[in-house]
Amino acid sequence: MSIFLGLLISLAAAVIPTLIYALAFYWVDRYEREPIWLVIVAFLWGAIPAIVVSLIGELAIGTPFATAPDSLAGSLMGAAVVAPVVEELAKGAALWAIYRFYRHEFDGVLDGLIYGALIGFGFAMTENFLYFIGAFTEGGLISLSLVIYLRSIVFGLNHAFYTALFGIGLGLARQSTSRGKARLWAGLGLAAAMLVHALHNFGAGITSINGLGFLLSLGLAALGVGLIGLAILLAWQQERRWIQEELADEVGTLLSREEYQGLTRGWRRSPLLNRRRNPAHAKRLGLLVELAFRKHRLRRLGPERERTIEKQVQKLREQIEQEMGRAGGGPEAG
Repeated sequence: MSIFLGLLISLAAAVIPTLIYALAFYWVDRYEREPIWLVIVAFLWGAIPAIVVSLIGELAIGTPFATAPDSLAGSLMGAAVVAPVVEELAKGAALWAIYRFYRHEFDGVLDGLIYGALIGFGFAMTENFLYFIGAFTEGGLISLSLVIYLRSIVFGLNHAFYTALFGIGLGLARQSTSRGKARLWAGLGLAAAMLVHALHNFGAGITSINGLGFLLSLGLAALGVGLIGLAILLAWQQERRWIQEELADEVGTLLSREEYQGLTRGWRRSPLLNRRRNPAHAKRLGLLVELAFRKHRLRRLGPERERTIEKQVQKLREQIEQEMGRAGGGPEAG
């Protein structure tokens, strides 16, 4: 098999599954989609800068400790100690930057999970491509097929899971009423990302001498899928509760009773899913959801912690009223 075909297969196996996973995670943000440009930036950070920083960091930090790099102990030191710390810091830097400098786009747990997962998917895409090329070079198509199956399918969500843990921590920090609790949640999220990453790498590293290592890594992967699914379901319930509480007093002024019921009922019947059928109506409903989230933040954290939140709420009200004016009617026309 030619090297060109090997490169083509490796590229397709790295890109296609990752993009499917990333789109699925973007889709689960059903109430308030994140800005597409910020989503792309998060993904690209994981795919390029985070990889470069990780490679440099692992070489700089890992080399002095790996006195016998060809031994099991040496490889475990690099894979299970150095790599998780360096890689999660490299990926987490962009996530923290979004949390810190784009706080208006970071409402809670679901946003943190999604941004973290997208950074992780970008990282996994590039890392997988490098592993696939190495596997093809060393063992041809058979080795490449096995590595593709393991890294793209069995462990395809791993990097997304690790960084999503930090994102969940930042999401809880975003909702915390004190700075001390916020720092605690952020620290716990980052520590959890590093720990689970380290345990997976440890399991993978000892698989050659003990099959239980593979079971450890496989169990962590299954746990990751379960925890991500549970976190998404709980976040959906939380966001729907915010909408129910914060838009109840807006019925009859900014939205109709039917619109309110549509936003707060089961997800499969949500009018926000009909963005293509009526984009103008969906845009106004999206603004109403943003208003609900900002009102919740104002009520929970107060203007002292959220200095611009009152202006954001007022601006959203004006935008919604403008959209109603363009539609040519009051809330009952929705």
